[in-house]
Amino acid sequence: MGKHKNWALDQKIKIVKEYKNGATISYLNNKYGISGCGTVSRWNQEYDKGILGQDNRGKKKYNKELEDIEILKKSYALLMEIRSKQHK
Repeated sequence: MGKHKNWALDQKIKIVKEYKNGATISYLNNKYGISGCGTVSRWNQEYDKGILGQDNRGKKKYNKELEDIEILKKSYALLMEIRSKQHK
């Protein structure tokens, strides 16, 4: 297994711009020695979303619904605590 290459942001942008100008993925993979078959496509999508320079490896996926449920549970527990103190 080969060593993972860390691509600089300016290199990724250069490659994505070549792709947007009509270069094929296989041509770019061969020209720059890119090993992943979906790498250029992913970079292109991330470039379009404005997140190409972000590194999200190892971070948990954000789940708004689960976070909302946890907030509601804590709010309810706090409300019950306040009510119990009011009735004493």
